[in-house]
Amino acid sequence: MAQLTNAAIQGYKQFTIDNVVSGKYRVGNAYYPLTILSKEILPNGKMLIRVQCDHPAEGNIVITEIQLYDRAGQLWYTDKVNYSLAAVLQSLRYRLDIEFTVSVAAAAT
Repeated sequence: MAQLTNAAIQGYKQFTIDNVVSGKYRVGNAYYPLTILSKEILPNGKMLIRVQCDHPAEGNIVITEIQLYDRAGQLWYTDKVNYSLAAVLQSLRYRLDIEFTVSVAAAAT
């Protein structure tokens, strides 16, 4: 059975870390840019991306989606969330733990 090596999987993880460069979050029907604070591969193999969503307007808001994009502007990650922010000076720091797994389907004989 063919199998990716650990080096190949680590290469895919590093490729993801290197190429995720921007993101957005959704409030109502509008999307706002988020700040990527850090990106790393943890010792347990998960990819960790920390982002910050600043409060875009006065009043209470609810963040309902977080998206990450690659260098070409293609959507690579989306997560439906439900976070309430109550004050203009409040912001959300969000931690994305992403596990990269590979599954292989058995070939038909």
